[in-house]
Amino acid sequence: MVDSWTAVDFETANNDRGSACAVGMVRVSDGRIVDRYTTLIRPPESVSHFSRHNVAVHGITAADVADAPDWSQVHARIVEFADGTPLVAHNAAFDMGVLSRACAHTGLTHPEWNYACTLALSRRTWTELPDHKLPTVCAHIGHSLTQHHRADADAEAAARIMIAAMARYGTTSLLELSGASGLRLSYVPAALSPAPAPVPAVAAPAEDRFSRWQRQARTPLPQADPEADPTGPLFDRTVCVTGDLQALDKTEVWKRVAEAGGHPAKNLTRKTDVLVVGSNDHGGKSSKHRQAEAYIAKGQSIDIITEGELLRRLGMATT
Repeated sequence: MVDSWTAVDFETANNDRGSACAVGMVRVSDGRIVDRYTTLIRPPESVSHFSRHNVAVHGITAADVADAPDWSQVHARIVEFADGTPLVAHNAAFDMGVLSRACAHTGLTHPEWNYACTLALSRRTWTELPDHKLPTVCAHIGHSLTQHHRADADAEAAARIMIAAMARYGTTSLLELSGASGLRLSYVPAALSPAPAPVPAVAAPAEDRFSRWQRQARTPLPQADPEADPTGPLFDRTVCVTGDLQALDKTEVWKRVAEAGGHPAKNLTRKTDVLVVGSNDHGGKSSKHRQAEAYIAKGQSIDIITEGELLRRLGMATT
């Protein structure tokens, strides 16, 4: 029986998951790479602005995608290329979120996507590694990743990690690997009717601090994903953020923490396990930071960590 699957990687223009600006795909059949597809993408109009942070990561600008196909064209090609096979990605919750969110922004239907996450898989397979970022795992398995954050290179890297894990467990299919590693395969349900009209996104440079605070206060907290890797460093941990982060908006942090199985929180309480400390106007410790230290002095266990450490625990590369 032929076992086929498709590795995928997206790059986005900004912190909205639907702002896809590049995709790379690698088709694997019986443990061999048999086909590739990659293209730049014009993001959906409502989320088409390019943030400085994202450009610094992948180098793609608005000018680069001016003549690229739009999401509806690329999505049709993605469905055709995958041809019903399961998808594989490193930090797959992000890439599957791109698929769903970009379709929501453009009112497109999409099929059910079955998928496996090589980030969660590598955490189970190579526990001796200091972290499980894409470059670290690739170096461990002997794959040269020279163009990290290029969608085609990262998609191939995810494919190589999956192939290496199959060899490690002595399996030849995703189903066998799931049983051997204990990693459950996940899925995104199909969207069979057009999604509601998207709410236009506000470009980060046009949003003042007070407006950002108001938006964050109104944003409901996502629930922890019970299917996340239980061995992950944030699984079942309550995470609070104080101050401003450089790489991620707080709402994006909350989503990523929840995807990792953690419990995002807006306020510091006696249930808090992790406090992420960002920058603030006065340069000293915030009230949440001081309160966390007071709780620690009374015996509560709270990890006070930097933004860089948060990114490491989320399995994201820093710039």
